[in-house]
Amino acid sequence: MINLDFSVLIDRPQKDVFAFAANPNNMAQWNSTIVSLEQVTPGAVGAGTKFKTVGEALGRRMEGELQITTYEPDAKCAFQMNAGPMQINITLTLKTVGTGTKISLNAQGNPGGVFKLAEGVLAGQVKSIMEGNIARLKTVLEKG
Repeated sequence: MINLDFSVLIDRPQKDVFAFAANPNNMAQWNSTIVSLEQVTPGAVGAGTKFKTVGEALGRRMEGELQITTYEPDAKCAFQMNAGPMQINITLTLKTVGTGTKISLNAQGNPGGVFKLAEGVLAGQVKSIMEGNIARLKTVLEKG
């Protein structure tokens, strides 16, 4: 199992950071592995909302499903993504720090198939991808 933690301070109010980061429709703007997302359940985005996903990671194109598993406005959200032989759980936790927001990201993955054989190498590559993603999230939000 892969378990990674990251955090970054974003110079934006907590409410703004949550509104952007907790909405999967914005993911392609900051998550380099997302090619496209399409909401498949009707209604507003919240716990239980499902999306069809197309992604590219580690040289592979993968189709799958993303579901919001936790949705606590302005504080916490979590996603479960099933794509190919991977199940990934991502939790974003937000906290006001000064005039900005500290966002903490926890990513847990259970590789299967060929990915299970190379779990150690995979963990390093996923860490690099996630570090880039959280830095990109900061940049996108601070540029407004």
